[in-house]
Amino acid sequence: MKNVEYRMRNEEGARLRGMHPQSFRVRFACALAMTVSLLTTLSCRETKQSPPVGNRPVIFVGLDGADWQLLDDYVRDGSMPVLASLEREGVAGSLTTIHPPLSPIVWTTMMTGVDPLEHRILDFTRFNPSTGTREPITADERAAPAIWNMANAQHRRVAVFGMWATWPAEEIDGVLVSDRMFTVQQGSAPPAGSVWPLAREKATLAAREAAERAVDLAAMREYLPWLGDATFESARSAPLGDPVAGLRRILVETRLYRDLALASIRADAPDLTIAYFQGTDAVGHLFAPWAPPRQSGVSDLDFERYSGVPRRYFSQVDAMLGEFRKAAEERDAILVVASDHGFLWKEGRPRGATSALAPTAGKWHRDEGIYLIWDPRDGMRGGSRGSGRIEQVCPTILALLGMPAAEGIAAKPLDDAARFAKADKGPAFNYRRVYRRARVSKPDAGGSEESLEQLRALGYLGSGERESAPEGVTSTRTPGSWNIEGLLLSRKGDRAKAIEAYEQAMKLEPASPTAYLNLSRELAKDDPKRSDELLFAAVERGLPDASEQIIGRAIDRRRDGDLAGAIALLERASKARPADAQIAILLSRHCLEARDCGCASASARRATELDERNAMAHALAGTAALCLGDEAAARREFERSLAIDPEQPELRKLLGR
Repeated sequence: MKNVEYRMRNEEGARLRGMHPQSFRVRFACALAMTVSLLTTLSCRETKQSPPVGNRPVIFVGLDGADWQLLDDYVRDGSMPVLASLEREGVAGSLTTIHPPLSPIVWTTMMTGVDPLEHRILDFTRFNPSTGTREPITADERAAPAIWNMANAQHRRVAVFGMWATWPAEEIDGVLVSDRMFTVQQGSAPPAGSVWPLAREKATLAAREAAERAVDLAAMREYLPWLGDATFESARSAPLGDPVAGLRRILVETRLYRDLALASIRADAPDLTIAYFQGTDAVGHLFAPWAPPRQSGVSDLDFERYSGVPRRYFSQVDAMLGEFRKAAEERDAILVVASDHGFLWKEGRPRGATSALAPTAGKWHRDEGIYLIWDPRDGMRGGSRGSGRIEQVCPTILALLGMPAAEGIAAKPLDDAARFAKADKGPAFNYRRVYRRARVSKPDAGGSEESLEQLRALGYLGSGERESAPEGVTSTRTPGSWNIEGLLLSRKGDRAKAIEAYEQAMKLEPASPTAYLNLSRELAKDDPKRSDELLFAAVERGLPDASEQIIGRAIDRRRDGDLAGAIALLERASKARPADAQIAILLSRHCLEARDCGCASASARRATELDERNAMAHALAGTAALCLGDEAAARREFERSLAIDPEQPELRKLLGR
């Protein structure tokens, strides 16, 4: 009955009480045909079970963080033959993401086609409106219709699995298994409302149990041959920052949503299937530090144990893509694969577990995600890769489904989609008018803490962030959501509202450095004095990359012609962080430029004491000594610098003179 009520929310559905939309269309078509010619009544019986001409199913596979830089390597070495054939026979390209490139924000943008300021999913978490405690972001925060809501509005049945911000599961025409179905700890029950329709819950839980059983010691040894019984058993209760525990969770979650999606495609025959997989991103956060080529600081043992995990996992993903391709062939469906952003698997990748870097995990994301479109009716397309933006994913799916474009969505379908799509040429449809937000009827009784643990392990949630809303605050908004809103507003040029957003974040969490830093950046040119105060307030609150931020600010100030301002900033920084050699080095260089020989010498000497093997520090100490007229001291420092780094021809010439 609830499915019928949902369909009645749109204008066409008002006449469909008790009648499947497909049945309505067929009956209407038949009645119309009878008024024209009695002969067409015969054909109505034949077409009753067939979809409208041009309307073909779409299977969408979301691979979080998938990146051509890595995938191309695996295609070349034969690890991903299915992906190679899909690209050879279809079309592919890169998708430019939005900033900040954080999964719930970007995936919701992909699924709605609108800006985060419009869809309002602005953080990984929120404060529960009943209890005030922090919990993973929920579906009722989304203010815009997603592609599955749009498909329902045009009488298409849908199946959605694992997508971000889908708990509680919406009462849609089809199947929805939310992102809370699989939780971290084995045996912990997902919260109520994780599955729609409710009749599917028992079977879905059984599928989860089967996935957990399947990822046994033998399955784990395919990735970690050295793994023993005791280590495997301890991984069941180990924190997710532990690579064995993290890998096990990735494998179980991947298997669960794969099994559910493939079973639904074959049993339910949905018009649109969306299957989301987080493992392709999580495996990067957990294992990229050990991936080849080996990075400095990685032990022989760790490299031997973990370096092969990414290749093995993506080989499994490739086999999974083969299963979705087969399902697309069986249903004559168009297969779409996409990612929300890329990942730094090569230059600039993390050198340690990202759980220690929270909340900076997004720094390991690249701007370029992937897309691929494959049609079983066509082959050997090939050609150069295209390009687009993640906002174009939703309009592309609409076009592939043959549905009307959406009012209020400015983005157009990807250029490559035109080769496959039979887009509706009629007027745009107002999907927002018939959209109703999901409702959380009661607080989440389980699964929240496990999901939060996952976010901490991947570096998306800092361990020091407050666990509940401040007393008297009833809003669900977190400090992080206000910070992200400020960043988005700033990029749109609305600086006044951006400043208000940062100030809201500071009020909610005065101990967090993030909002202080963001507001400091916003005011850097207009109010440098307050900007510096905010920067040092962020440093005092434990800013993770304090030195880089201070040095960057000083360089910007010098570039703008304010050498005195840069020196004043660095002098203050050297007092706040007296053990920081890099700040001392930059201060020495700027003081030399200002011909302040005493400042340059004192700063360089301090840098050599802090880092005696730093060639630059000794070279600056020698130059400062020359500035003061002490040639003997200058010679000693230059010789020390060259002994550390002989490849300094200019310094060698100076020493010769």
